[in-house]
Amino acid sequence: MVSGFKAISEIPLRSFYCELKHRPTGDDGSNEELIDTLILKVPRLRNSNLEGQWAIALLWQKLEDPEYCERNINQIFIFTAQFGELLARIETQPFEDEPAKHLKPPSQDTYDKWQQALENRFKKLYGISLEEWRKQEKCDV
Repeated sequence: MVSGFKAISEIPLRSFYCELKHRPTGDDGSNEELIDTLILKVPRLRNSNLEGQWAIALLWQKLEDPEYCERNINQIFIFTAQFGELLARIETQPFEDEPAKHLKPPSQDTYDKWQQALENRFKKLYGISLEEWRKQEKCDV
């Protein structure tokens, strides 16, 4: 192995437990339907905020994915896998039914700056670019 480069299999991952749900329009939350669950894994960045933001960004994009739309998934709860702490609730429709932080999409400029910070952090820790890692892992993370 070249000095300064980590083998792909050595890159540690952080897990998030996610509930994929459908909430009917205008519902107060009492009719939410659990469609599926998943464990989302992102590379450890030694920065829990960046790791959590990565998970949120990935799942936010999934809400527009045709597969999710066909399955009527319009709400996602993201929990830390280790302690079950609610990290975020994201959904495609407005909600005011319970205490939650309403997330708004970032501007393109803000997103691009975040993406660059993510790329820089990953390269600093693991010696390869995110693109190289994604190709080798054949993943959409």
